[in-house]
Amino acid sequence: MATQFVNRESMNTKSRNVTPTFMDKDEAQRVAGSSDPMPVIDVNHLRLHEGRAYYTYKFLPSSAGLAVNANLDIAIAWPAGVLAHLIAIFQTGGESEFYLYESPTTSGGTAQTIHRRNRNLNTASTAAAVYAPTVTATGTEIYGEFISSGAGGTGVGGENFTFEYVMKPLTTYLFRITNTNSQNHAAELRIEWYE
Repeated sequence: MATQFVNRESMNTKSRNVTPTFMDKDEAQRVAGSSDPMPVIDVNHLRLHEGRAYYTYKFLPSSAGLAVNANLDIAIAWPAGVLAHLIAIFQTGGESEFYLYESPTTSGGTAQTIHRRNRNLNTASTAAAVYAPTVTATGTEIYGEFISSGAGGTGVGGENFTFEYVMKPLTTYLFRITNTNSQNHAAELRIEWYE
């Protein structure tokens, strides 16, 4: 059976109240059937299959490490009309602090590669992200957390993630890990979202 498309308010397709339809990744209404089954997966999983799920990350291995009192910063923003649903995952090799700031003042930095989570499609994120921008004002802190090193002299840093957020368009967000340990250590920050 060929894929069928229908406009819900169509004057020539009397199916509004009897034929189940769903919206596809191109926001076209599709008639549910054997060749186009009604999606029943959660939204995060659906966005992954549609090619609308992305991530960017920065990993500082033990050989380079995050210096004492230094920051691992990623700034990211989305254009008008895009409400990104986002979480951040972070981990370190020693005591650290994680912060999320809204509307910081930043400049420069190194453009971050944004990866598509569905490697079979050729979609692109609308976001712009930079690593190590110059931060002249952090903006409004909207989340902060201590990353514990565990107990005793052999403790190591922890891993955690933030709640899911829906980010404002045309607003910069700063994700920051600060090394509060007395030694350099490995650190990683990964930001995952769908649009």
